[in-house]
Amino acid sequence: MNSSQALVGRDHTFAPANGNARDPWLRLAQLEAELEAQEPVIGAAILVAAAFRLRDEAGLIETLRCLANAVSAHEAHTARADA
Repeated sequence: MNSSQALVGRDHTFAPANGNARDPWLRLAQLEAELEAQEPVIGAAILVAAAFRLRDEAGLIETLRCLANAVSAHEAHTARADA
């Protein structure tokens, strides 16, 4: 593998040697969908950490509100998906 090659790609025709899934690209799509639902929470958590490290009190309060909203939206999405 060259350094210019992507580590994850959809254009490969071979399956990973240690893969147990019949269709590894379907599993990749499922994982991407799960991560997409968690992306707002992760992004807000990173912003909270940055505001904390910068000792920005107003920014920390605002980003904590964003994090709380992202977590509640994620929980509501998860509850709808489980129902």
